[in-house]
Amino acid sequence: MAGVLAGAVTLAGAVAAPRIVAAQIVAAQIVSQAEVQTGIFGLEARGSRFVYVFDRSASMAEPDGRPLARAKEELLRSLDQLGDVQQFSIIFYNERMQLFTPGAARRLIFATEDTKRAARRFVESVPAAGGTRHAEPLAAALRLAPDVIFMLTDGDQADDLAAEEHAKLGESLGRTRCMIVQFGGDGAVRSPRLARLATQSGGSYTVVNAAE
Repeated sequence: MAGVLAGAVTLAGAVAAPRIVAAQIVAAQIVSQAEVQTGIFGLEARGSRFVYVFDRSASMAEPDGRPLARAKEELLRSLDQLGDVQQFSIIFYNERMQLFTPGAARRLIFATEDTKRAARRFVESVPAAGGTRHAEPLAAALRLAPDVIFMLTDGDQADDLAAEEHAKLGESLGRTRCMIVQFGGDGAVRSPRLARLATQSGGSYTVVNAAE
């Protein structure tokens, strides 16, 4: 009798295993269909949940407002690549954060045509002003648990993360990849700790010329 029961259990397991595998395949296909590849300034990443963290400090207006204008163009171009199954959030920052929060909800929202239109209005309304503090907006973005953070700043090395800020953010990365773009004329690393955070997350860091 024990042998019969053991055989039955083995047979049930053999029948269930293909079903489990099939379910896993279907789940993977659903996730894959929800993902899209997008990026800013040549840094691209694949995912379904994105947060854009963009510097709006006063220096982003010099010269002639071009750096902030270029940043906004890249953000909106990336946003246009998202479909209504992807989710996003936008954070502009100087010493404080300015969040895109339709309906006053601090969460990721689906990239429907309506929300993308609202996001465009928000982005176009953001002025350049103030200084640069990276840690708080990065921490806020990480709390949303996105697949990818796209960050843009023109901060100098003096604006880089403090050692303790870098350590705390590193502990909060989870599975989020940080793709960080820094404006600068000579291509040299301007913020070593931001660069390390990007590498630590499995993302990338690059310096581009805002005038190009």
